[in-house]
Amino acid sequence: MRGLFLLGAAGVLAACLPIGPQRMMGPVDEMLPPQPDLCGIAALPPLRGEPMERLADFRLSGPLRVLWPGQEITNEIVPNRLNAEVDVTGRIRRLICG
Repeated sequence: MRGLFLLGAAGVLAACLPIGPQRMMGPVDEMLPPQPDLCGIAALPPLRGEPMERLADFRLSGPLRVLWPGQEITNEIVPNRLNAEVDVTGRIRRLICG
């Protein structure tokens, strides 16, 4: 009987273990290390200080993610995704792939 209980307890604990890749969350600067230009940054003009709406003027090669101050993100890297870090007024601070 005790063995059956231990086997059941082990099964319950095993179900709590994560399956697949781990995703961590944290500040943008820590979660997005510099990436190669697979998102088309080189084709964009300098946009630092411009309103984020300016990005709508350009055809992007992949998805766009807007990152606000203090926002935490996962460490999941999407190579062709353009990340636009903006300030509290929505002006572009930095563009980075990932």
